[in-house]
Amino acid sequence: MGVPNSRSWLAEPRREGPQSVSVYGGKGGIGKSTDAFLASWMLGLVGPTLLINGDKKQEDGGVTALVEALKVEAPFDLTETDSVTELSKIRQLRQYRFVVTDNAPQRDEGMIREAANADLTIVPAPPKRLDSKSVMASTRTYLAGTSYRIHITKVDHISKSRARSMKTTLQDLNIPVFGGWMRMYNAHEMLNGYPVFHPEAHEADPKAVLAAEDAYLFGDEVLRELGFSFPVPRDPEGRQQ
Repeated sequence: MGVPNSRSWLAEPRREGPQSVSVYGGKGGIGKSTDAFLASWMLGLVGPTLLINGDKKQEDGGVTALVEALKVEAPFDLTETDSVTELSKIRQLRQYRFVVTDNAPQRDEGMIREAANADLTIVPAPPKRLDSKSVMASTRTYLAGTSYRIHITKVDHISKSRARSMKTTLQDLNIPVFGGWMRMYNAHEMLNGYPVFHPEAHEADPKAVLAAEDAYLFGDEVLRELGFSFPVPRDPEGRQQ
């Protein structure tokens, strides 16, 4: 696990170790890797950040494939492990301010305990009946009593009303949910190797601008959940300031 370049950060590394953000879901295909990638990028603009791919068995390569396809440098480091022992030592990585883990969608109790042990566990949930039921069942079983927040993902033009209804229902049930959701644009995955924040992505697909708005709002909310009062720096090049 690398050591970030020395620079002036808005959030410096702490003696007690990094804050941990875990992305967890009870099934695949719900936007988990996209959330982990975007959360890492947002936090990487604020403080030294490590993204851990704990779901190495994904056919599409998951967050590792997203990072390796980049034509610009990511503002975070990347490593891979599915070892519960290594994941339990995240707090010892004192060179980082934030560690984001993309967890595998499994029922392994050890992995789930580590996911729930984070300062914030992000649970992606598409507004589809079967997917949302699966995610919520997993959340109630494994994350009750922990610091988690549902993130409504993969919202397309025909599911906006369902997403609004889902968000209202979660709020009525006092289940923590992000205020914004992630619209389903291919631009979120990235365009020709450029992240949604980069001008090259905006030229390739005008909807990348909207995707970037979703991502920044998501990042702002993640920061607030971690105790910060300022938003993510808006960098039009999608790089560190």
